[in-house]
Amino acid sequence: MSLLLLVRRHLRTAAGPTVALAVIAMLAATVTSAVPRAVAALHAEQLAHATAQASAIARDVIATSPGVPGYGAGYVADDGPVLGATGAGSVDPPQPDLDGYRDGLRALAAAQPEPLARVLGEPDLLVSGERVDVRPVEGNDVAAPRIVLRAGATARDQVELVEGRWPEPTPVVADRDAMLPGTDGVVDAEPVPLEVAMSTASAAELGWTLGSVHPTDDPLLPPAELVGTWEPRDASADYWVHGPLAVTPEVVLDPNVGKIATAAVFADPGTLGAWVTGPTTRIWFPVDTSAVTSADAPALLAQLRGLTATTSTPVEGDAVTLEPTSGLVDVLERVLGQRQGVDAVVAVLAVGPLGALVAVLVLAAGLVLDRRRSALALVRARGASGVWARGVVAVEGLVVGLPAAVAGTALGLVVVPGPVSPAQLVAALGCGLAPAVALGAVATSRGTRARRADLDVVPARRRRHRLLVEAAVALAAGLTAVLALDRGVVAGADGTGPAVDPLVVAAPLLVSVTAALVVLRLVPPVVRGVERVLARRADLVPFLGAARVRRDAAGGLLPALALVLAVGVAASSTVLAATVRDGVTREAWGAVGADVRVAGPLMDDETVSTLAGVAGVAAVASVVDLGRVQVEDAGGTTTVTVYATDAEALAAVQADVPGAPERSAALVAPDGGTLPVVAAGDLADGPLRWPGGQEVAVLERVDRLPGFPPATAALLVDATTAAARLDVGAGSSRLALLGLDDGATAADRARVEREVAAVEPNAVVDDPVAGERALLSSPSAAGLRTAFVLAVVLSALLAAATVVLALVLAAPARRRLLAVLRTLGLPAGAERGIVAWETAPWTAAGLLAGGALGWAVPALVLAVVDLTPLTGGDTAPPLVADPLWLGALALGLVGVVAIGAAVAGRLGRRRDVDQLRAGTD
Repeated sequence: MSLLLLVRRHLRTAAGPTVALAVIAMLAATVTSAVPRAVAALHAEQLAHATAQASAIARDVIATSPGVPGYGAGYVADDGPVLGATGAGSVDPPQPDLDGYRDGLRALAAAQPEPLARVLGEPDLLVSGERVDVRPVEGNDVAAPRIVLRAGATARDQVELVEGRWPEPTPVVADRDAMLPGTDGVVDAEPVPLEVAMSTASAAELGWTLGSVHPTDDPLLPPAELVGTWEPRDASADYWVHGPLAVTPEVVLDPNVGKIATAAVFADPGTLGAWVTGPTTRIWFPVDTSAVTSADAPALLAQLRGLTATTSTPVEGDAVTLEPTSGLVDVLERVLGQRQGVDAVVAVLAVGPLGALVAVLVLAAGLVLDRRRSALALVRARGASGVWARGVVAVEGLVVGLPAAVAGTALGLVVVPGPVSPAQLVAALGCGLAPAVALGAVATSRGTRARRADLDVVPARRRRHRLLVEAAVALAAGLTAVLALDRGVVAGADGTGPAVDPLVVAAPLLVSVTAALVVLRLVPPVVRGVERVLARRADLVPFLGAARVRRDAAGGLLPALALVLAVGVAASSTVLAATVRDGVTREAWGAVGADVRVAGPLMDDETVSTLAGVAGVAAVASVVDLGRVQVEDAGGTTTVTVYATDAEALAAVQADVPGAPERSAALVAPDGGTLPVVAAGDLADGPLRWPGGQEVAVLERVDRLPGFPPATAALLVDATTAAARLDVGAGSSRLALLGLDDGATAADRARVEREVAAVEPNAVVDDPVAGERALLSSPSAAGLRTAFVLAVVLSALLAAATVVLALVLAAPARRRLLAVLRTLGLPAGAERGIVAWETAPWTAAGLLAGGALGWAVPALVLAVVDLTPLTGGDTAPPLVADPLWLGALALGLVGVVAIGAAVAGRLGRRRDVDQLRAGTD
């Protein structure tokens, strides 16, 4: 019989196990095809998201240089205004070549390497002077009006004129000293007013009208004449972020001066260059990272660091040079840190199912071999070699594996479109060859013979080899774990190293495999002890079940290995998901410190009382900054920032805030002559003493005071106690923490925030729920949640497949046993108990070991992977487990086993007569 003919007959008969092999290969190919592209797309989306969330100031490449560009080599930035002549006469101001300077900026950007060159957008610049006081307009409520003279290369393109015209070049006094009164009190030169244009909002605020002239307080600067008013074409454009004060003026209410309003006004570049002393030029390249791929991010960071570390001359000989800075460096570092955390977590979550998948693949191969055993035994009896028999099943594996891998790869492309890398093709080929390799491995001369495991004598040499392999795995697990823990967390990833540290992947995998091996060693002796105990009982089913587990466990030892790995990954995913979520919540609430935080203007008693009267507000605690004080500690003296508040109100506000002081309410009860405080930040342990000898009693030490301004070291005191006991100033409050009523809904929270904003329209209102939502809505957080869910689902599927395959493998022997027992009077329904006993010990062991791994693996990950970029904090989040989810996982696994046992027990009732004729155990 030819090999191909036998393979063809195999594929046409008992095709179920072969189809299972194909499904496993297709699933593996789909995952290896889709996951790398999905992770790469996730990183690219996170970079674009982080860049879009950042303001133009925190994103663009920016340089601020003294002087006015475009004047060439004859201009020195520090020498003052550009003058065309000397004497008391007026001259036309020379015009700077701003467009030529921008051409130099474009050439500089184009000369950068990729991807930096395509990230840098169209350059622009603005020239600005210092703030200048102008004379108030009679009848206007602005007591101290100020202007900032400004000129830009594209300013005219950014606005629409409402009235008048754009400023034109006007003659300037060549010798500015001629504007000063001489010894005779006479001014030799009267300058022509400097033409300016301003926004309609600024003109209305300052009370300027078209054609009005406004003298300045600078005797060397002419008055300003308003020749045009304008409206911005796009008030939200980044141009106005780089050029503030232009669209709307800055208004400050000073109790001593009154209203102070400062507006930026546009002038002709040449006229500004001739009049303004000490001008500065702001140059910027808009940044667009939408076309940057995940692989480009490390190179972009390195190139950007190189650009910002050098001084460039865009136009040869021009006095204005380029010393750029960019907040994009910080954005990229944060994104790459998030990428490192996501990659490490995904890798850890992937290796566990990979090991379980290999075990399931071998189980499925064993099932195929079980269905082919009689045919292979027949051809071996007719003289076929063992190699030929292996070739038959290997070819069968190739026939089903390669098409399944192609289908899985195509399905992965449908799920996650994108380019296919050579590594992905190699992985797909490996998935296609895996069924053939697994079938060839199990089709040994021993594997083609039916036998009982308990009667199969294992040679001493094989036992020693197994022991050595297990010892080597355990030693490798300990070594990698120790090395990873000894090295600690590697923070500040720049993307120049490997995407995932091999230790981060190897240590959890080896620890998981070691746990599975320990289970394989411990379960048989435990079952043997249970069997001896049950042998004394009258009921048959428990004893018979335990005996069968010892004699011939369903599927052998592979199901235990697969179950431990699958349950361990599912539990690890659940714990890591809860840890990241809790870390995000802690950071969001730690930054705000209350249900609502109000920061900005002065918070006097009347304002605090008004805030407390808002419907839904349960308590208000205002925070008073008492300044910095040097306290004596064990190491000498330490400078601390002292904050005072109503301690009881703060305790009520922060009752449920993570990381908040637990004993803040006790600050109102001084202990003897000491001053009770809560210490935060970098303060040495031991007693503290206030300047002048006042002893300080530290009731509690915390890492930080949630919601308070950041400080290296801080002390929190009760406001009433501080007023009575301390010789400090009254201080001022610009911060209030609000606690809402219990059970406040999202609608209640939004209403309170609107009313608080109405009470303090110029304040910043922070909501921890909004901050938490913003962190969790990022692509990295969303992708990580998807990875956790997929890991749990895949682990559950693998656990179910393991149980089903193991029960199906044991079905023939079970049916023969049950047929005999029924003839001897086995009661109906007892077969379900026997079936349950086949998997119950391994299921219980898998749950226990998997649960332990669900805690150990995340602890190891937290010790070696920096997850702070994912949580938005500065410190690693504590390990958190959600009992409800872990309980649901355990119940799900038990449910899978129960369903499998029920189905297997029902199938065991069939063909009893045939089984009796075939023989018994």
